[in-house]
Amino acid sequence: MTDGLDLFMPAVRRWFLEEYGAPTAPQRLGWPAIQRGEHTLILSPTGSGKTMAAFLWGLNAIFQDLAANPELSGVQLLYVSPLKALNNDIERNLRAPLAGIRRTARRLGIELPPLRVAVRTGDTPQSARQRMVKQPPHVLITTPESLYLILTSPRACEVLDTVKTVIVDEIHTLCGNKRGVHLGLSLERLTHRVEAARSASEASPSAAAAGDARRSARSGPQRIGLSATQRPLEEVARFLGGQEWWRTDGGDELVPRPVTIVDAGTQKPMDLRVITAVPDLRRLPADSIWPFLIPRVLDDVRRHRTTLIFANSRRAAERAADRLNEQYALEEEEEIPPGSPEGLLREGVSVGRGMFGTGRVGGPFRAHHGSVSREVRLELEQQLKAGRLPALIGTSSLELGIDIGTVDLVVQLQSPRSVARGLQRVGRSGHLVGQTSAGRIYATHREDLLDAGAVAHGMLRGDIEPTYTPHNCLDVLAQHIVAMVSMEPWAVPDLFRLVRQAYGYHNLSRDALVSVLDMLSGRYPSDAFRELRPRIAWDRVHDTLVALPGSRLLAITNGGTITDRGLFRVYLPDRKTLLGTLDEEFVFETHVGDVFTLGTGTWRVLEMDEDALVVGDAAGDMPRMPSWRGDAVRRDYAMGRRLGAFRRLLAERVVDLPPLPDDPSAPWPEEAASVIAWLATDYAMDEASARNAILYVRQQLDVLGAISSDRSVLVEVFTDAIGDQRMAIHSCFGSRVNSAWALVLAQALRERMRTRVETQVNDDGILFRFVDADREPPIDLVRSMAPAEARERLLLELPDSALFGAQFRMNAARALLLPGSRGGAAPPSGCSASAPRTCWPWRASSRTFPSLPRPTVIA
Repeated sequence: MTDGLDLFMPAVRRWFLEEYGAPTAPQRLGWPAIQRGEHTLILSPTGSGKTMAAFLWGLNAIFQDLAANPELSGVQLLYVSPLKALNNDIERNLRAPLAGIRRTARRLGIELPPLRVAVRTGDTPQSARQRMVKQPPHVLITTPESLYLILTSPRACEVLDTVKTVIVDEIHTLCGNKRGVHLGLSLERLTHRVEAARSASEASPSAAAAGDARRSARSGPQRIGLSATQRPLEEVARFLGGQEWWRTDGGDELVPRPVTIVDAGTQKPMDLRVITAVPDLRRLPADSIWPFLIPRVLDDVRRHRTTLIFANSRRAAERAADRLNEQYALEEEEEIPPGSPEGLLREGVSVGRGMFGTGRVGGPFRAHHGSVSREVRLELEQQLKAGRLPALIGTSSLELGIDIGTVDLVVQLQSPRSVARGLQRVGRSGHLVGQTSAGRIYATHREDLLDAGAVAHGMLRGDIEPTYTPHNCLDVLAQHIVAMVSMEPWAVPDLFRLVRQAYGYHNLSRDALVSVLDMLSGRYPSDAFRELRPRIAWDRVHDTLVALPGSRLLAITNGGTITDRGLFRVYLPDRKTLLGTLDEEFVFETHVGDVFTLGTGTWRVLEMDEDALVVGDAAGDMPRMPSWRGDAVRRDYAMGRRLGAFRRLLAERVVDLPPLPDDPSAPWPEEAASVIAWLATDYAMDEASARNAILYVRQQLDVLGAISSDRSVLVEVFTDAIGDQRMAIHSCFGSRVNSAWALVLAQALRERMRTRVETQVNDDGILFRFVDADREPPIDLVRSMAPAEARERLLLELPDSALFGAQFRMNAARALLLPGSRGGAAPPSGCSASAPRTCWPWRASSRTFPSLPRPTVIA
């Protein structure tokens, strides 16, 4: 098999060989399939050249078409990624290949016409968008949401009629959620447009041969999917390819489009370590690990050229930047020796805890996250690339395939809670082909240590959590139906056929579609529910859907799956310079004159209105740390099982050890050495981490005789300090499982005990408090609850839960049922928040109203 280079035009082939020498594995394996025009899914480690594998043949084809027709117009190659920053990065990185190919062609005596590239995201100025319509680029780089908006624009959508190739980058972040389902429908709408344009410009095809039993009824743009962390590949391929209708002797049949899977996922060299910054995680001076952990991180930064530091939430990123700047300043001023914990201790008390920061002004460490303004984020990325920042503290905003220069170390504060997330983040270091990725995971407590070890074990083996596409998301479907109908009338059978081509809807029933159309066309008591006015009109005689006044405006101002969470913009006094956004709950607790930190700056609130804050510099004042709802990462069920298996295997090795000293740093029996070595080799733990993990599990076994794992759940009953009965369920399966289980058990416990039950849930278990209970809680309920009973109780309990109300609001907003944006302004949060209480009573009594929040799924 050839590597495919011989099929490129001479200038492209010569440039590539001069620049890179030889193809990498994803290029060598991927180009033959791409050149044959097959839908292709490429799995390959970060920094292995898979983006070039996807782009180069498309660029080659455009150059060939331009050579034949210099007036070639319209988008030929469409690149879609989930991150605006990645799009800007791709656009910058394409400049060098395009210029290099043109220079090489000139040396060969060939003058190539200009190849235009443009970026279209939510940050693109209106003038650039208009230019794009008047003079379409040959390569368009965009996001799923902007693709939806282009398809819903009467003029802009025409530039997509010529698309031949679609590249979906970082596909693993899309295929397992509603954002990916939304993109799947957009891809089918794009395919429909391209096919219609081709049909209009070509002669009618000849009739099929009489003996041809079946042939594809459609064709469309080639689809190429890319990711370093995607499993199972077959599921991701089905999401990427979607379905197509085939005509057979028995009628039309819906079958998956064939997708060629290129698995070049060889393990990239990785220098990975799980680190515990103290000898004993139980005995922390000032009850905080940060005075000891931060100096270690600062030392890591000083020993490397460029370091990326990841936190699991925006608040944690802001805190880390604040603490690092404080430690750095005190060391530079020689007030403390390097590595001393005294930088974050004041008279034995840890500083920068609770709602307040350290009070340090400025410093080289900056926070990069989604609530920092785009301008500030771009400035930080450019400073990091230029080497003007020794490190940058980020969240998921930096974990995807952005080229951020010569990063040689990644530090992860606390477990990343996911193997895929850990690989993406550590893969930012040593990003070039052949380099080793270096990562350090700092654990902050003993449960976090076990979680970090389980993640590291999966990372070393490339054992990524499986991803599965949600099916029949009716809220996303409703949004796309309004968008499609706002562009042109649709016959319901034709719309049904197109929708089912998207993998997320391949088994959608006609009844489910009709229920959505009933809802959108206003089949409900409009006098009682004035906000639920019709979004489209359904001519049931001709079975046709048509737009109503305002349908398109509603679709384009409320599109996408990322629902409004009530963010407030933060401006400087000129009311033009945007610093970032704050969560509404934090703002509700803030008053004029209060001081907070954002993006490592300290700001005083000068003015407040209904959706924005005006702030001024407050350097030197003690700031509050902001918080954002739904910010922290959560452990999913697959990761919970992985963690549970690790806990079980560790317990099996620890249970037979001789008695261990209470101090992890004291001399241990020789029998423990093999367990320490096993944890170091298979779970990347340093010695302090291994000793803390062993002692933690051993103490659990000594006290309880067991530990929660993938095969066991522990139930603990005790009385708290004020005399209330408590029951703790130790379950490592993650908060998604534990939240649903807590609802079920709380309902059963209230019914049995006739008392008020309060619950708290996290990734590691459930805590119940029984107010004024006169007896111990019945543990037998936990053991005896069967799946059928649990499901029944869950469906009874969900409608009155806060969780359901939040999910209903978000789903109703996605389905365009809530007031939403008008003229670019977000609706008052209270209005949207009250919608579940307004809509739900009638929804519960209506047999045809679609079940938007799918009550068996807790998100």
